[in-house]
Amino acid sequence: MAKKVKSRGRPSLNARIADVLRERVAAMKPGEPFGTEVALSAECGVTRMTVRKAVNALVAEGLVERRAGVGLFVRGKNAVTRRWRFVAGNLLWDPAIRAASAVRREAAKIGVDVELRDASGDMDALIREIAELPDSGAAAAIVFSLHGSRFDDAIRAVAAKDFPLVVLDECMDARSRVSCVLSDNALGGRLVAERVFRAGHRNLAFIGDFVADTVRARWEGFCRLAEKQTGAKPVKFDIKGEDRLGDWGSEIRAAVTRLLRRKSRPTALFCSCDAIARHAMRAFAEAGLSVPRDVSIVGFDDDPIAEWASPPLTTVRQDFGAMGREAVKALVARIEKPAAPGVTVKMPVELVERESLVRNSKRP
Repeated sequence: MAKKVKSRGRPSLNARIADVLRERVAAMKPGEPFGTEVALSAECGVTRMTVRKAVNALVAEGLVERRAGVGLFVRGKNAVTRRWRFVAGNLLWDPAIRAASAVRREAAKIGVDVELRDASGDMDALIREIAELPDSGAAAAIVFSLHGSRFDDAIRAVAAKDFPLVVLDECMDARSRVSCVLSDNALGGRLVAERVFRAGHRNLAFIGDFVADTVRARWEGFCRLAEKQTGAKPVKFDIKGEDRLGDWGSEIRAAVTRLLRRKSRPTALFCSCDAIARHAMRAFAEAGLSVPRDVSIVGFDDDPIAEWASPPLTTVRQDFGAMGREAVKALVARIEKPAAPGVTVKMPVELVERESLVRNSKRP
């Protein structure tokens, strides 16, 4: 039986328990049962949470593995060093596909197998997937954000258990100690403001779902530069996309209707994502207006369909593959230094010009 470990501080206690457990692993054969966290906490005379932190270190090192509902086992020499999870709300969404593919390729280079978990458009299922991560058998996880309070609360709860994870496409608050990788959304907004101004547009509008911090950053970057350039703040329409996996078509059509009722109709519209831009195009067409003759439209993401829209959509390109690769690096750093503060990595974006944005013919 292991000796009870006395603590002078929680971090050193975790490290000392981990050392005791490593010695035990070294004397065991691959595949042997290593016990359970409950049994180890009783044996060491500490809480289960303290044991979990020590066990997490061994799992991350590839020394032991969790088997859901069974317990801990010593890993074989030929086993994959680590197993991570990539969790997404909907793996049919192109950005999630691109990020997941990049994560799997990058992780394979360091001997990590990545299991893909798809909530299939069900928010409740996604929250369950996140909550179960510490007991899933995975050593760590990368989670594609769906934004909103329920998602954030679920991430914070798992992070509080010292489970290593990285969030993609959201900037979590510093108190959560969660590392994040996302695009420089404010830069994207500024690129749009600069381009529509050069095209002679002065009466501007924005449609977005302000639930997401990424959208708020796009708006802020766009609004600040546009107001500085034109002397007027762009018109803002918040479609309140609380249902992150729902159909926002009716909300977008309502926003376009309100825009058209304005006495001075905007000549350029910036949409917070390409999906909203496509709905807006359809709404303008239904109202008998033409894009870009009557109104220029710019999106964000550069979804594959953006190039095939009618007209092809000017948009801000996010590199989700690069974000996935960067997330792997951030997760490795998180595993190596679990007590370190979370870091936020912002990836560059670029404006892709297509036919949906033209020069304002009413200006010289």
